[in-house]
Amino acid sequence: MKKITALLVALLVICLAVCGVAEDKPYAGQTLTISNFSFNAELLQKNIYDPFMEMTGCELVVDMGGNAQRVTKITESPADYDVVIIGDMFVKQLMDAGVIDTLDSSKLTNLSSIYETARAPMGEGYGPAYTFNRLGIVYDSAYCDVEIKSFADLWNPELEGCIAIPDMTATTGPMFYFAVAETFGLVPGQDDEAIFAKLAELKPNVVNTYTSANNTITMLNQGEISVAVLLDYSYTTAKNANPDYVWVDPVEGMFAGYNMLNIIKGTEVKDLATEFINFYLSYEVQLAEALDGVDSPVNTAVELAPEQAANFTYGAEMVDNLKLVDWNLITANLANWTASWNSVFSVK
Repeated sequence: MKKITALLVALLVICLAVCGVAEDKPYAGQTLTISNFSFNAELLQKNIYDPFMEMTGCELVVDMGGNAQRVTKITESPADYDVVIIGDMFVKQLMDAGVIDTLDSSKLTNLSSIYETARAPMGEGYGPAYTFNRLGIVYDSAYCDVEIKSFADLWNPELEGCIAIPDMTATTGPMFYFAVAETFGLVPGQDDEAIFAKLAELKPNVVNTYTSANNTITMLNQGEISVAVLLDYSYTTAKNANPDYVWVDPVEGMFAGYNMLNIIKGTEVKDLATEFINFYLSYEVQLAEALDGVDSPVNTAVELAPEQAANFTYGAEMVDNLKLVDWNLITANLANWTASWNSVFSVK
């Protein structure tokens, strides 16, 4: 009898343990496949992937790569993915391809904690932005004798053979195009011929038109260029390598975009995907990513000291003054702009 009682107690303990795990980690046994940037992969693992797997009991599979490559892979095989983390330009392309699903924003308990402009940048029902990225200029003060304060300064003849700018097919390409238009009082979609004439005037100063910020930072570090048009988070990485690098918020204004979180249509783990997006917006994640210099926070509860916020797109005043580009206009014109771009700059 004692043996039977002991056996029943043991089974009860096991049952409670299993039930407890199931209750605490309702997604145990599920797998979430994510398409994400390769930038700062180790920090993403530490700040997001590992804590999320620990919290939910799920397994994460992360597929990393360049933006254009990832868009192609997702468009061709959407069933292979559940969540995509990518810039706004490429979100629009995925939406147009019909592979982005809507989500139930009422399940995002952290949504009310982020800036209103970040809650549904591509329209209600689509995913939020988890960070802002503003476009600026980085130069190596040890090698660049020109004081740079504006985009217009890039046309200075003294910068011949010194500059890297984003390719039109990069996330930052259309942002730079809008910045050039603003610099010379022109309007994208109306004054395109004049804008490309200005870009042709810039060509002697341009060493490279890039699609990879990582490669551009390497060029800076190796002295192949001394000036680059980059997003703020890229500067944070570059500054760690060389304190002589200077960041410039151009006088023409802060052109900016988003990196966003979206669910792929047809996912079989939509609740888990929604939970992951919600987790990404949490105070804990947003703070950890900011303190590690990975991303500017959109969660308004995150407070950073001035030295921690340096070069981030941070604070209500800055966010309110961002110049956000028109992605509908860009989508309508991108093919023509890319063709004109390639006629000015050789593809590199």
